[in-house]
Amino acid sequence: MEKLIEEFLDDMRAEGKTDSSLDTYRYRLKDIAAYLDDNNLLIEHTTSADVSEYLRQNLAKCQKVSTLRGKLSTFRVFCLWAVRKGYMPEVIIDPDDYPKNTHVARIKRLNDEELANFKSYINMLQPNARAAFWLMLGSGCRVAEAANLRPEDIVLRGKTVYINIKNAKWGSDRCIPIIDKTAAEIVWKYRAELEVDSRPAFRLSKRTLQGYATDFAQKTGITFRCHLLRHTFAALLSEKGTPLTTIQFLLGHKSLGMTAHYAQSALVDVSDITPEINL
Repeated sequence: MEKLIEEFLDDMRAEGKTDSSLDTYRYRLKDIAAYLDDNNLLIEHTTSADVSEYLRQNLAKCQKVSTLRGKLSTFRVFCLWAVRKGYMPEVIIDPDDYPKNTHVARIKRLNDEELANFKSYINMLQPNARAAFWLMLGSGCRVAEAANLRPEDIVLRGKTVYINIKNAKWGSDRCIPIIDKTAAEIVWKYRAELEVDSRPAFRLSKRTLQGYATDFAQKTGITFRCHLLRHTFAALLSEKGTPLTTIQFLLGHKSLGMTAHYAQSALVDVSDITPEINL
């Protein structure tokens, strides 16, 4: 990889890039090269999944979004060059994959205590509302997607419960599993006992579900809305080391950048890298 970087820089110099630009390219690419080397990855065998894992790990280390965008932007230029040279079979990163450089406050997932409080709250609701909220917790689906599900959209394959999401936002139709065991059991029990007719599976509108969310927030003082469940779902998966590409598919995002924004909700434990000092 080091030889390829130097060849790339020579070509960029021939194209008129300034010395400062070349130094920036070298610094950014060596960071990515170190990641590939640590994971025994050859550049010709590196995939978009490897890039997403690089992104996930650096976000977990709280690296600035602007810094990561710069590194990935440079790596894309390198990939375009490497494909032209025949060193890589394809370009494995797109600008849509860059993390979103947003200036809004970082959204935090529900912490463990808040999540326990929410589960206690929804377990007291009527069966249809209880099942709908457990579905959102266990699949990361949008509140509108949950509200619009039909009975036939909830299916059992082997011992896994899947939901078929249709006519979704941004064309993100998908068939995804309910990955939380408790959620899957609650949703399937509700579905198995449901009288099938033309109504939506949960017999509740998006606005009604949002009303329950408001009620929970008012009763507990926890800042909450339904969409926070998607951030919580993504963050919990990220904390377990789930690849961003997998989280992207489950959430139905068009880009890895948006998924990375959701994964930033993860609660980061830095205890393993925090030094102890002698006082």
